[in-house]
Amino acid sequence: MIMEAAMSKKNRVVRNVALASMFLCWHPFTQADDAMPPLAPAGDSSYASAALGNGILYGTSLDGQKPMRWRAAEIRFGPALDLFGLAAGGHLPAGASTRLDYVYYNEGHPDNNHRDGYAVQMVYRQNLRPSFDLEVGAGPYFSMNRTTVNGTEKDDARLGGLVSVALLTRLDQYSPGLSLRLAYNHVLTPGAPSSDAFLVGLGKDFGAAHVSPPDADGRHGVWLAALGGFAQTNQSGPGKRLSYALEAKKYYGPWAASVSAIEEGDDGVRVNRHGIAAQGWYVQPVAEHWDISAGAGPYLAVNKRDSSDWKVNGLISLQVGRDLGHQLRGFASFGRVVTFRNKNDADLMTIGIMKGFDL
Repeated sequence: MIMEAAMSKKNRVVRNVALASMFLCWHPFTQADDAMPPLAPAGDSSYASAALGNGILYGTSLDGQKPMRWRAAEIRFGPALDLFGLAAGGHLPAGASTRLDYVYYNEGHPDNNHRDGYAVQMVYRQNLRPSFDLEVGAGPYFSMNRTTVNGTEKDDARLGGLVSVALLTRLDQYSPGLSLRLAYNHVLTPGAPSSDAFLVGLGKDFGAAHVSPPDADGRHGVWLAALGGFAQTNQSGPGKRLSYALEAKKYYGPWAASVSAIEEGDDGVRVNRHGIAAQGWYVQPVAEHWDISAGAGPYLAVNKRDSSDWKVNGLISLQVGRDLGHQLRGFASFGRVVTFRNKNDADLMTIGIMKGFDL
């Protein structure tokens, strides 16, 4: 059962990264003329990338180095951000820029360690030559590691740091703004193993002139959504079960706030949970009619297979949305329920549709 759960998680990660890579390659990023856009972001532009690779875990509680088995994966996106006004004040060298990235990182499946998590990084980009850029990023990394210690399986949640270095090679001949990403990631987490990985993937720079955010018409209404899909407990044994939710969301430019009623379903062993979640979101349009967003917030829920007490958990979400017109939007969502008790965490994989209503 452990092997089946690991293979299922591997397939989800590879599928998600592959879909993200194909979207970056395929999606048109047309311009009025044939001039190539600069690779380094400027103004209100944004960036997104997906990558796969390999690496090792080592250090605390590990007997030697443990390979990631070519299952390391990363999805990142973020807007150009003039940190502390450095660019506006002329304090950055020519060809330099800064960005704020939201990152989902899976560190592969070394023996007895299935760790992944979410990071926020400040990224510095420097143009080296017309076809090459160098990026350096660093920031906090909240990870969860399904592992067995002294015969007890747990989902070990910890806060550490993620440092990234990447070389970007532009591929404008295939799609303007597209680039090949060669990256190195280092994870340092107090009380837990460290890791190093090399990844290769595709990235793309997007211009704000090519996007339509949900509140572009200025009405700032409320969006009501219905979601359905599957939940998976992050411990061996329980399989997938049906999960669904109802959600109300309000957009404020690149930000949004939501309240959701969630039913995670019953895995028959560890989790039969439902509750109410509130999340704050960053929403980044990546092309006309498309956006990607990251959300996080408290999740007040009761697990009938644990106790009858309501407990405060956390909910972290990544979502890809598509404007369907007529105040309708479709989306796919990946959520992580974090209990902060090293057990009974769960993944929520859903699709949904939402309708906008004017206030």
